[in-house]
Formats: sequence, structure tokens, C-alpha cells
Amino acid sequence: MNKMLLGLCAVLAAAVAPACSADDETSSDTTNDVVNVEVTSNQFSPASLRIKVGQTVRWTWGGGTHNVVSGPDCNTEDGNFKSGAPVGGGTFDKKFETAGTFPYYCQPHCAMGMTGQIVVEP
Repeated sequence: MNKMLLGLCAVLAAAVAPACSADDETSSDTTNDVVNVEVTSNQFSPASLRIKVGQTVRWTWGGGTHNVVSGPDCNTEDGNFKSGAPVGGGTFDKKFETAGTFPYYCQPHCAMGMTGQIVVEP
């Protein structure tokens, strides 16, 4: 009985594990005007977010010194949004009025992989 139960648990774990990837994109609740992204431990959580036109993303600092800069890579600001100089706390809000994909990064930690993207749907 124990071997059968262990086997069943292993099968279930294998079936569920791929759905729990850290790279998964998170969709927002379209009834909320403000969707939150946590800024902690040199990462954005969620790193990839899908929202609708007209929604606002609020980045909330939970620790460390960070900022939010729109751009395709660590060396390129595209001018869509910027929270300012890196700071150790607070929030930054950006309302997305047009559809598209908006990559962003944290200047001090971009080389460590602190990047994200907002996908805005019509």
C-alpha cells in the first residue's frame, strides 16, 4: 500500500511541477485598476505580467535599493517610464494606456538578472 501511495504521489508531482515554473507569466485580475509587483531580493515578483489597457502597475519596494527603468536591455532606456534614482523603499505607479510589450529592469541589479516585462492587451 505504501509503495502504491508513493508511486501515485510521484506521478502527481511530475504532472503538477511543469505548471509551477518561475518563468510563468502572471495575468492580472482585470477588475482591479492597480496590479502589484513586489521589488525584493533582487527580483521583480512576478517578473512577467499580463494586464489590460488602462490598468496601472504598482511596484512596491520590500527591501534593498532598486529602481524600475523601461528598456530592452541593461544599457538602454527607451523612455517609456522610470521610477527615478535607485531608492530603498516606496512605490512607483505606471498606468499603461497603449497595448504592447514593455520590458524593464533595475539599474543596479540588471546584470544579476533583475528584469521584467509588462504585456498590455487591448
